[in-house]
Amino acid sequence: MAISIPRIPDRLIQANGTEYLYFGGTAYLGLQAYPAFTEIFLKNVERYGMHYGASRRSNVALDIYQQAEAHLASWVGSAACLTMSSGYLAAQLVIQHLLEQGHALFAAPNAHTAMLMNGVKKTSSFEELNLALRKEISNNRPLPVLLFDTIDFTSKQFPHFEALQQLPLDKMILVGDDSHGIGIVGDYGTGCYGILKKLNPVQLLVCCSLGKGLGIQAGAVFGNSKLITSLKATPFFGGASPALPAFMGTLIDAEPVYETRRKTLMENYQLFLDTLDKHQSFQHMIGHPTFEFENATLAQKLEERGFIVTNFNYPDANGPLVSRIVLSAYHKKEDVLQLTNCLNTLLT
Repeated sequence: MAISIPRIPDRLIQANGTEYLYFGGTAYLGLQAYPAFTEIFLKNVERYGMHYGASRRSNVALDIYQQAEAHLASWVGSAACLTMSSGYLAAQLVIQHLLEQGHALFAAPNAHTAMLMNGVKKTSSFEELNLALRKEISNNRPLPVLLFDTIDFTSKQFPHFEALQQLPLDKMILVGDDSHGIGIVGDYGTGCYGILKKLNPVQLLVCCSLGKGLGIQAGAVFGNSKLITSLKATPFFGGASPALPAFMGTLIDAEPVYETRRKTLMENYQLFLDTLDKHQSFQHMIGHPTFEFENATLAQKLEERGFIVTNFNYPDANGPLVSRIVLSAYHKKEDVLQLTNCLNTLLT
């Protein structure tokens, strides 16, 4: 049963008359109530208003969108970028367009539900995926497309992408969902685009939510100029309402805040690693501030001791139980130490 709370969670949440330290969710930089960040956002609300009531294809164009997309592309290292109102829509735009172009689309194991549209072929293992891709390549049809999560919480992808490197990347298109990477991993938090580019696929697109790492309710797609231009020409892009223009301005203005908060997050991450005794109790990707576990009773024991962690079935009630400790920049050093002291006691 979900814990009902009256406001967006921060490091502390109140539930049933009890105060808990919160180590769940996806607010990695802890920006949702961070005064320096909200101040930047409110200034952009004053400048751009709450909503842009027009299509991005309109004959009147608000220039902050183009500025923000150029800023994001330069930061990540792609030739071009487009934004939409959510990461889910960004992924759907890419997938629908590639299906319409006649490509066969394959979803890697553990691919996000946003990528599992009708027409996408699901695979249950990388062995199955490898065989399916090579068979499609041998048919001399349009290049096959692989859909995958850069951060899939199984250690199959980030940071080294060993499973991808076993695939015929020189004969296929990669589409990565970097929602849990951008703003967090890579040089200066630029995510996985640069890492994937070095694998030399024929073409690369990276889509993502900007909410988890950057605190912005919007989505983005990164790629070469030709691909991004073709996506912007679709009815899907033209018919969808854009993200709030104030969010676009905040993306640009908050760059120093992002870097400061990421530094704090990485300090908390290193403190957790340094003070946790039983690393083997968790599944962990080096450099990412999340720690998955399969101990069915651990989440309940932590709650009894004043800690709430991610612990629910995803993406629906029939999905697997997701149990995960998530570190954030909003945590204080003493919060992290309290948690690791508790874990060291429980995991003896």
